[in-house]
Amino acid sequence: MPFARRMRPLPLSKIRITDPFWSEWQRKLVETTLPHEFANLETRLENFRRVARGETGGHVGLPFDDSDVTKWAEACAYALTAHPNAALRKMLDEAIEIVVAAQKPDGYLDTYIQLDHPGGEWRNLNALHEMYCAGHLIEAGVALSENLGDRRLLDVGIRFADHILSIFGPDKRLGYCGHEEIELALIKLAAHTGEKKYREFARWLVEVRGSRPSPFEAELRDPSSIALSPWGAKDIANETYDGEYCQDHAPIREHDAVVGHAVRAMYLYIAAADLADGQNDLPLETALQRAWDSLVKRRMYVTGGIGPSRHNEGFTADFDLPNLSAYAETCAAIGLVLWGQKMLEMTGNGEFAETVERALYNGALAGLSLSGDRFFYDNPLESRGTHERTPWFTCACCPPNIARMIGNLGAMVAGAREDAFYVHQFAGFKADVTLGGVATKIELEGEFPWSTTLKIKVDPAKPAEFAVYVRIPDWAEEVSTELPGAEEEADFEDGYAVFRRVWKPGDVLSIDLGTEPRWVEADPRVRENLGRVALTYGPLVYCLEEKDLGCAPQLFTADTQAPIEPVRENRLGGIAMLPVEGQIDVELFPDSLYAPLGSSEFRQVTAQFVPYYAWNNRGPNAMQVWVRRS
Repeated sequence: MPFARRMRPLPLSKIRITDPFWSEWQRKLVETTLPHEFANLETRLENFRRVARGETGGHVGLPFDDSDVTKWAEACAYALTAHPNAALRKMLDEAIEIVVAAQKPDGYLDTYIQLDHPGGEWRNLNALHEMYCAGHLIEAGVALSENLGDRRLLDVGIRFADHILSIFGPDKRLGYCGHEEIELALIKLAAHTGEKKYREFARWLVEVRGSRPSPFEAELRDPSSIALSPWGAKDIANETYDGEYCQDHAPIREHDAVVGHAVRAMYLYIAAADLADGQNDLPLETALQRAWDSLVKRRMYVTGGIGPSRHNEGFTADFDLPNLSAYAETCAAIGLVLWGQKMLEMTGNGEFAETVERALYNGALAGLSLSGDRFFYDNPLESRGTHERTPWFTCACCPPNIARMIGNLGAMVAGAREDAFYVHQFAGFKADVTLGGVATKIELEGEFPWSTTLKIKVDPAKPAEFAVYVRIPDWAEEVSTELPGAEEEADFEDGYAVFRRVWKPGDVLSIDLGTEPRWVEADPRVRENLGRVALTYGPLVYCLEEKDLGCAPQLFTADTQAPIEPVRENRLGGIAMLPVEGQIDVELFPDSLYAPLGSSEFRQVTAQFVPYYAWNNRGPNAMQVWVRRS
C-alpha cells in the first residue's frame, strides 16, 4: 500500500516510561549523563561566548562542534519533560542563553566560521556542515518548544532557517550540506510552526541531491573553498567524483543500495520517508524500500549496528561484516532506529519495528556505559581486550545523540490514530490518549526484556470502540493472550495482533510472548561467521566476555544442542545471564608452532553469556558475539 501515515507517536507529555529497565536509564540520564556531558561541552560553549563578545580567531575543536551543544539541549528537553530537575534546568538555561547571544543579526550562526573565517559563509558546503549544525539547532528548538514551552532556541532556529532559505532553493543557489540533517529538521519545523515553506525546502534539498554537475565538484577543485576546511586540500580534477560518501551519487529515486557514510545515509532516508507521506510517489517509496532491503538483508550486523568500515564511517559491499574491525558507529544505530520508526509510522508494518528493537536494545544502547558517563563511538562485535568506553571524544557526536534517543523513548514505544492504539515496543509505560472519541488511559506493565509476560490495561472514560494493536515479534515462540469477555480470537495484520472491540473501563489484556534463548547463524556469504553462531534471547543479542570465561572467548566452542536456562543476576544492573555448555582449547601445545591434528587439548566448561549492550562495564577484556560451534 502507498505510504500514508498510519499512526503518530504520542507527545512525551502524554506518555511516561515506567518500565524497570528503561526508567533506570532515564534516571541516569538526568542525574549523571547530561550533567557529565554539559561539563565536557565547555570548550564548545566558550566558542559561542567568544562569538557573542565579538571576538575573532581561536576557534577550539571541530568545525561542526556547535551541533554537540544543541543535540545536548534537545536531549534535555526530552529528559526534563518526564524528570524535572532544577540543577539540569539551570545548565540548560545557561547553554540556551549562550547560543542565543551568538547569532548574527541576519540569522546566521556557526562559531567556526564566525571566529576563524568571517565572510566565509557557505563557501564549503561539502566539509563544514553549516546546514548540519543548523538542523540540530532547529531540532533542539522544536523539542524545547513542544516539551518545555521554551521558544528561545526555536526563534533562533527559525531565523537561521529563513536566512538559509533566502540564499538556497529553486531559482536561487544550488547547494546542500555534505552531512544530511537539516532536511529532517525542517520537516519538524514545518509541522511545529505550520509553515509549509520549510517542508517544501526540505523536499527541494532531498530532490536535488545527486544532480549533475554536483555543487561539491566545484568546491573540491576550488583552493579558496578547500582553505576553509581543516581536512586539507583535495584536488579531484583528475579523479572521477562518485558522490557515494555523502549520498550524492544519484537522485533519491534512483537509489538501490545504502552507500557511503552511514549516519548521513540514515538522516537522508528519514527525511525522504517523511516527505513520501501521503504523496502516492511510487518511485520514491520503491527507492526507500530498496535501500531498506539493501541494509537489513545484506549490510546490517546482528546487533543492528551498521557501517562496517572505519575508512568512511560507513558501508562497503554486501555481506562485508567483519567483527573485530566493525565500526558500527553508535550514531549510525541511532539513525537506523529513527529511520525504522519513520517507516513504521508510514506503513504500519511490524517488520520495521523489529529492526528498531534490534538496534535500540543492542547496537545503540551499547554506546553508553551502565554508569551513564562512558561512551563507545564504534561498536565492534569482537574485542581482544583493547576496546573500551571513554568519558568523551574529540568528535563527540555520539554522547548527546544517545542521550536524546533515551530521553525520547516514549515516542518509539507506542503510536495512535483516532480509532487505534499501537504497542510497538514492550517498555512499560502509562499513556493518555483519545480513542474512538473517548479519553483513554493505557498502561503496559511488565519486566521486559527479562520477562515476556505483559499486561496492557485499557481504561476509557466510558465504553468506546477502537482497536489495540500489539506487535508479535519474530523471536516470540509460543504467544498466548487472555482478554476477559472477548468473543473472538485476535486478528493479525502486518505483524501485529489486533484486538477490535468495545473497550470498557478496567479492561486488561494479558499477553505472553514466550521466548527462549535461540542460536542464530549468518548467511554463508558473511565469510567471517562461517562455522560460528550468535546467541539471542528475546530482543537481546548476547556475547561472551573474558571476565566470565577466565580466558579469551576466541578459544570457546559452543555446544548448540545443550539446553540453556536463563539465570537472573544482580550484576551488570540486573540481567539474565545465559549459561552455555561447550569447550575451550587449553593453551597447551607441543614445543613447536605446528603439530599433527589432535595435538591440541580441550576441556568442558560452562560459559556465562551476557547481553551485548552490557559488555565492557567491568574494565577492558576480550569479547566475542559470534562464537565457534561444535
